This record gives sequence, structure tokens and C-alpha cells, in this order.
Amino acid sequence: MAGDLGAVRRRLADFDDGLVVTHERPDGDAIGSLLGLTLSLRKQGKRAVAVIPGGLPERFASLPGGEWVRSGWPADPTPVIAVDCADQERIAPPWPPAWPPPDVNIDHHATNTRFGQVNLIDPRATATAEVLYDLASELGLPLDADVATNLLAGIVTDTIGFRTDNVTPAALRKAAALVEAGGRLQEVYERLLTQRPLASARYWGAGLSHLQRQGDVLWSHLTLDDRVAAGYEGDDDADLVNFLSTVDGASVTVLFVEQPGSKVKVSWRARGGVDVSRLAQTFGGGGHEPAAGATLDGRLEDVERLVLTATARSLSGVAPTQG
Repeated sequence: MAGDLGAVRRRLADFDDGLVVTHERPDGDAIGSLLGLTLSLRKQGKRAVAVIPGGLPERFASLPGGEWVRSGWPADPTPVIAVDCADQERIAPPWPPAWPPPDVNIDHHATNTRFGQVNLIDPRATATAEVLYDLASELGLPLDADVATNLLAGIVTDTIGFRTDNVTPAALRKAAALVEAGGRLQEVYERLLTQRPLASARYWGAGLSHLQRQGDVLWSHLTLDDRVAAGYEGDDDADLVNFLSTVDGASVTVLFVEQPGSKVKVSWRARGGVDVSRLAQTFGGGGHEPAAGATLDGRLEDVERLVLTATARSLSGVAPTQG
């Protein structure tokens, strides 16, 4: 792990009453890490609270710890731990301008900007939840069945069920240790990777109907109208991008999701050693080599054209630019 473990130990020892936060549109690793750390701190007698705007998303309602979720910031600055967030600008809700940087920043993204007062970053980890497992082992943080279930949720979802190429024997051993601690692997796998609501399936149908491919690039989009027609209440892609990335014949998959206020969420997935994190960084985003994202201002069709051009240039060996 890249960071001062001793400094993290001291910060956590002083963390008696504070918040655990993560990035906007949180995925399984963000939620699992957020709830897992919150519960572990509370089991130490600390008054930790997780922050998720709008509350815990329905998809993750089965995970333990939802009762400790709040939706916004308190009036006065308080200690904060950020998990699974590569950039302070992506923290949700937006970071209060008058507050100092987060006390601790724990993450596994290689693109992390080290925005915390203390940073613990391990790009070799499959998920931030794996970093937290290592941290619990090093510092003796409580790791019961509920904490283990949340950390398993982070690892299972970020590896798409242990299918990504960064899964190592060590990561599998850690997952096994979490199961031995009472982590409910079957429940996590089924609820977060296998099952999906009818509205999500309808939303997928819209995305599949827009599917296109040119050369090594496969792409699709989801509009605001698609979301309304499907009855899908989230503002994400319902994990469609991970499904599209299984289609044969493409090195890179791109999914564009229209957002309110003339914004577009862009997600890249890659295989065969292609690094899309650098591409995402040129658009103000970040992520991992095989999986990255960014949010751009503009109309859907304009963002599609801009991003697809940059993606094709990147694959051809030309350095990507935003222009």
C-alpha cells in the first residue's frame, strides 16, 4: 500500500465522531467500502456515519449498515474519510468549499490525486474493499460477518465476479478469508451481479437497440427518454457497460448515459492490455486501465462524436486530446 500506515493508524485512533464518504453515482465497491468501514468503526465504539445523497440505493438495500447512512453534510466541519474516490471533485455531495481536505483518503485507483491529508492508495488491489481488508488486518479493525459481507460486495462487483485480469491468488485468498469471517458470498453474488429489476432489463433493451460497432470500438447510449420509458430510477447505466464489454470483436466498449443539465456520463471498458484510464483523464475523469469513466458537458450526440474520435485516435497510437 502506498501511504503512511502509521499516519492512518493515528487518524483512525482520533476518529471518534465523523463521516465516511465516497464518489458520486456509487458502484458496488464504493458502497461496500463505505458501509464496511462505517460498521467497523462503529464496532470500535466510534460514531461514524456514512454519507450517500438520496440514501442507500435500492440495489444495495440488502447490504448491512444502511441504518447509518445520512444524505448530507452537517453544518460544521467534521473528520472525514473518503473511500474509493480518485478525486475530491467526485465526492458526493459536493465537497463544502470551507472545509479542509478529507482527513484520510483510501482508494485503489491509479489515477488518485492524493487529495487527503493522509492517503492510502494501492493500485494493485482489485478494489478499495480489498485495501480495507488489508487495513483491518494491519490495524486490528473489527471484521465480523456484516463488515465482511460489505467488503465482499466491493471485491465481487469491482472484479465482475472475479473475472477481471487484476484478480490474483492473494485477492482470492482474501475473499475466502472474508467468507470464513461470515461474509455472505452467495447472497452478494446473486443480488448484485445476477438479479436485476424489470426496469433495469427494459433499460438494457434500449441500450442494446442503440448498439453500434466500428473497427475495434463498440458503443451505445442511453437517453433520458430511455430512462423514463423503462421506469428506471437510477442515473447510471444499470451495469449495462459490463455486459456490453463481453461482446466479441471489440477492444474498447464505450457507453454514453445522458444526464439532466446537458451532461453525459461516459464509461469505457477495455481488454487486451488497452489503457482507457489515460483517455478518461483527458476528459477530466479517471479509473483503471481496463475500466474508466468521465462526465462531460454537452449534448449527447456531440459528446459521442468527440469521445469516439478520441478513442479511435488512442487505439491508433495517437495521443488523445480533448479537442
